[in-house]
Amino acid sequence: MNGSRGFSLLELLVVLLIVGLLSGLSVAWLNAGRSAALQALDGLAAQVQLHAAQARHSGQLLGLRWNGRQPEFVRLEQQRWVADPWRPVAWPTELRADWPAGTVPPVIFTPDGVVAPRLKWQWPDGQQHWHWLSDGRLARAEVP
Repeated sequence: MNGSRGFSLLELLVVLLIVGLLSGLSVAWLNAGRSAALQALDGLAAQVQLHAAQARHSGQLLGLRWNGRQPEFVRLEQQRWVADPWRPVAWPTELRADWPAGTVPPVIFTPDGVVAPRLKWQWPDGQQHWHWLSDGRLARAEVP
């Protein structure tokens, strides 16, 4: 009797592939809620850096304010802050700024640098603090 005991290499590879796919999907599913907020903040941070550079090179006064639902970039035109057309692709509703909504932006980008307080973003699972360093770079610290 020439019966084989055990599994073939192909059977083992198929089982490992299935286990790998299931574990990858479960990790992505468990991390999905938090990553939406962090992705939105990463996209906003990139836009903040662009607006700071634009203000530095163009001589314009630009700003960042909270409109109650999402952040928006503004520019000073004839003594009035006017919203720019930038809109985040999908701003998570649970991600909120810890600074009041208003017409005057708390963050102002000038040709000389950034005038800003410390900003705090909050979502159910965590928060992130933003502040600007003396050389104009944005520093972010995630707090659980």
